[in-house]
Amino acid sequence: MDSVRMDRSDPDVVDVVLREAGGPLAYAAERWPGEVIGSLAAGVLYGTPLYVVMAVLGQGPGRIWAAVGIAAVVGLLVNTFAILYGAYRNVTRLRFSPAAAPDTMTLVRGSRTGRPRPLADVRQIWIDHRVVESYKSDRKPVSGKIVLHVLLRNGRPVRAMPVFPWTTDTTPLHRQLERTLAPTAVQVDLVVERRVQSPPWMAVGHGGSTGGGGG
Repeated sequence: MDSVRMDRSDPDVVDVVLREAGGPLAYAAERWPGEVIGSLAAGVLYGTPLYVVMAVLGQGPGRIWAAVGIAAVVGLLVNTFAILYGAYRNVTRLRFSPAAAPDTMTLVRGSRTGRPRPLADVRQIWIDHRVVESYKSDRKPVSGKIVLHVLLRNGRPVRAMPVFPWTTDTTPLHRQLERTLAPTAVQVDLVVERRVQSPPWMAVGHGGSTGGGGG
């Protein structure tokens, strides 16, 4: 698979590579430009009550526009902080060791490796794969989303791990995960949901979904 792969280059561990580690700052810098307009607009929108109060109190247009500008900048700063925080929190690798018969799982966030967790504490790992297909007869995928979930035996989930960029085939990853964790009691599943894109001329959503699992 191009975007999600099993890395066995280290003889001592097996890594599920969810995203190639370019560092949190590189990831944030790649994502930030696409969200500038939205974060500025959100800041302006959330400042609306303040503008209304200022207008009622008779503040001039100059001060109101200054408040709009400040709100936009605050929105941009808040969103930038959220992107940076997410970049440092996002898991880039799910590591199992030892490679031959894994008994521990470790979350790797960029260059930071977390505390090893006994696989005996893990109940289930599943891949949630959602695909939106074209409304045209070719039914080509037009968008998709993959999230890797880990559920502990105490019922608590580990932070969901989104996979970027998405791929159209998660079956190889599912099979490799099953083989890697075969010596353990961890359940490995794949859930695929497909939905047909609504044609542009239809106001009401149209389509269906199919689901499948294994493990």
